[in-house]
Amino acid sequence: MLGTRAEIHLEALSENFKNMRAFLPQDVKIASVVKANAYGHDLKTVANHLVTCGTDYLAVATLREALVIRKSQKSIPILVMGYTPLEEFESAVEASVTLTIFDLESAKLLNQLAEERKVIQKIHVKIDTGFNRLGYKDMAKAQLEIMRMKTYPAIEIEGLFTHLALRSQASDEKQMALFEDLVKSLSEKGVEIPYIHALDSIGSIVYTETPYNLVRLGASLYGYCSRPVPFELKPVMILKTNVSRVAALKVGESISYDSQFVAESPMIVATLPIGYADGFPRQLSSGGAVLINGQRAPILGVMCMDQCMVDVTHIESVKTGSEVILFGTKEMPLTEVARWAKTNRNECLSRISSRVIRDIINQGKVIATIDYLLD
Repeated sequence: MLGTRAEIHLEALSENFKNMRAFLPQDVKIASVVKANAYGHDLKTVANHLVTCGTDYLAVATLREALVIRKSQKSIPILVMGYTPLEEFESAVEASVTLTIFDLESAKLLNQLAEERKVIQKIHVKIDTGFNRLGYKDMAKAQLEIMRMKTYPAIEIEGLFTHLALRSQASDEKQMALFEDLVKSLSEKGVEIPYIHALDSIGSIVYTETPYNLVRLGASLYGYCSRPVPFELKPVMILKTNVSRVAALKVGESISYDSQFVAESPMIVATLPIGYADGFPRQLSSGGAVLINGQRAPILGVMCMDQCMVDVTHIESVKTGSEVILFGTKEMPLTEVARWAKTNRNECLSRISSRVIRDIINQGKVIATIDYLLD
């Protein structure tokens, strides 16, 4: 297929999951994080595939994401890790979606709704140990309210969790100590919670001695970790496009808005049908590069909403239709593109927009094409 598209390689996803599964202790469960359209890879495709891989849980940021998954996956546990408004609780109970809770009011309402439907509603309680985003910050209050929640007949406190800032080992250990004190205090009060979790992909690699019994794997499943990993992680997404025009540029001619790039010598310039509206970072203007015919072509001038221009003067045989790799291969790694854009890899992946077609590839063949604008 020609045009801008993201290739989603399911074999790489399978291998990353398998390697992480083998790396973790066998009694540790995996919650695969598929928020933000599965980091841009396509929520439904990735969620369904991870279920076939054997994930124990799926984790998302919002209830809407959970409800999309529930349409095709009727039994897999799904955790909403973010805040859910009270007005949406009824939908969560009806779909059997596990919610993150950090106040007694929410637990009371969930209990009421679950009792009315004669079901048990599972929750995970979030503890703020220093990330300062969501969760109980007062540990004494957390303990008292969790003990109160345990008395609610239609509520099951299935999980207790926190999130590490990963600033340093010392700060992580401080957070873990706060969390561990609460876990022990609850246990001493007779409150045993099935799933205790604190680690994401990075934490799972770094803190192998304290994984608790559930980990939340996100970036590692998609091929990335910012810490050394004792096995190869394979990028699942390769972002590609094709040249739409090749033209000569004379000395003194400029490119794009504000004429920020002016040719100092004769050049050959290729136009690409991808821009910041597709999720390709505008910060790459006059600083990034793409790969054409195995060579890097610098981005020239200001990136447009829908297009960008690159220097192909030094590259032979570039023509309309020539394939362009934007990131996801060894020759054009996402790590480098993210550095040029002064951001991280997760943002680069998750910002790939709905305008970009996803080609789902398995065993070297395109098995599905997802076009959000036409579907």
